Amino acid sequence: MTSMTQKKEKISKLNQLLVLNANAEKAYLDALDATVDEELQKFFRARAFECNEFCRYLGAEIRIMGGTPNFFEEDAESKISWPNLSKVMGSRNPKSLFAEINSLKALCVAQYNKVLAASDFSKHVTDLLEKQKQSIGSSISLLRYNDNWSNTPKFASNG
Repeated sequence: MTSMTQKKEKISKLNQLLVLNANAEKAYLDALDATVDEELQKFFRARAFECNEFCRYLGAEIRIMGGTPNFFEEDAESKISWPNLSKVMGSRNPKSLFAEINSLKALCVAQYNKVLAASDFSKHVTDLLEKQKQSIGSSISLLRYNDNWSNTPKFASNG
């Protein structure tokens, strides 16, 4: 593989993560809009901000490599079956919500692993991706279902 082809492949992989984070940010913002529970709002806001920050860093790395950031799905590898957090919010079932959020985060971690395994990035980019992956993984543990949490969470759909 020529160095130009390798560079394009690396840019493509970073764009896949850019799409992933842009879609995850949208999912968290949708979930934020669907709840009035303050703890959930804080969680969704923080995760959306985190995804936005990841997009900024990924976009900068793509530009440094001579590419153009692309926030839209282009190929089958970028397509992920996203959990429908709004639908789960409407169900008023906190266990389902936590399961869907953890599914979303697990999908993100898996995509990071796939990209890291498929490309030989510079140490700087590898460290950035590992840090982002670790941040996603650690936030999974922040949101574990707690049986002591309110039996009637305050979702926008049930006031």
